[in-house]
Amino acid sequence: MPVYNGERYLKDAISSVLIQSFKNFELLIIDDGSSDQSLKIIEGINDSRIRIIRNNENKGIAFVRNLGLNQAKGKYLVWMDCDDIIHKDKFQKQIDYLESNSEVGICGTWLWRFGDGKQAIAKSPNDPEVVKTTLIFSPSVWNATAMFRLSFIRKANLNYDTRLAIAEDYNFYLDASFHFPIHNIPEPLYYYRASETSIMKEYESQESKKKSFYKIIYTKVFDKLGIINDDRNFNVHYKIASNHLIDDYSEYQEVYEWLVFLKKKNMEMNIYNHDSFSIMIDNMFYFVSKKSSKIGFTVFAFFMKNVSSLKNIESILLLKLLTRCIVKYDKF
Repeated sequence: MPVYNGERYLKDAISSVLIQSFKNFELLIIDDGSSDQSLKIIEGINDSRIRIIRNNENKGIAFVRNLGLNQAKGKYLVWMDCDDIIHKDKFQKQIDYLESNSEVGICGTWLWRFGDGKQAIAKSPNDPEVVKTTLIFSPSVWNATAMFRLSFIRKANLNYDTRLAIAEDYNFYLDASFHFPIHNIPEPLYYYRASETSIMKEYESQESKKKSFYKIIYTKVFDKLGIINDDRNFNVHYKIASNHLIDDYSEYQEVYEWLVFLKKKNMEMNIYNHDSFSIMIDNMFYFVSKKSSKIGFTVFAFFMKNVSSLKNIESILLLKLLTRCIVKYDKF
């Protein structure tokens, strides 16, 4: 559990770990130079399973995660953020899955968002091949939900890139996906507290810095698929995965053509499973169409004409897209 000035919800987070139905674990808490009462709160909890490491100064989340990877002693490592809560059976369910699926190196779960904003279940794909292809654009594992098979992580020499102030987890899972299967349990076993003070919120207003971090990650994707890594290609790829709304039909067509191009490149390079790649492309095409609903019904008609397989899109989502396009909805 990385901690940096997390006093407000820290005790609740620790308590939800200590009451797990699976009892045989060590809770390694790494305080990253907190200046509030976080360390005092941790030291005030009497449980022999807690081990504390304290950094004298703030080193950043990627450094702390690498420290956790090096210091963890168990067969499995599971992450936990210091302001969230987990289901009491989370550890047991993930261990049961990993024990029954020895080829899988990482097991995540769905999560429940609460706190600031709308409460909702955040889903993620469970098929390892779809998890892998989705990482072309964005994280397909909620990092705080993940349990690692440490022997696989160490054999592959995986670590978190300390250049990345955000998206260090996304980069990690992209690298990991080329070493072993990654699976997500389709249950919301993690309760994520949405907060205006999160590090992602901090970087929302610093678009150029955020882009520089993602360029490091997308460069790996482009290299795998044999794509030229120039600004035009990066910008259209980034636009698809971002929350950027599209209000121009030519821009909408441009991002669709990029998706078609990616599919063609994968056919040439044969990097990803072709069926899973098609599912990912259809999902991203839907996502882009949803962001383009302000343009109107022509977006829905274009989507229905060009999606490779309607079976990849749930009926309720098609209805939502139609509704958005009819009313020209202009919010994400």
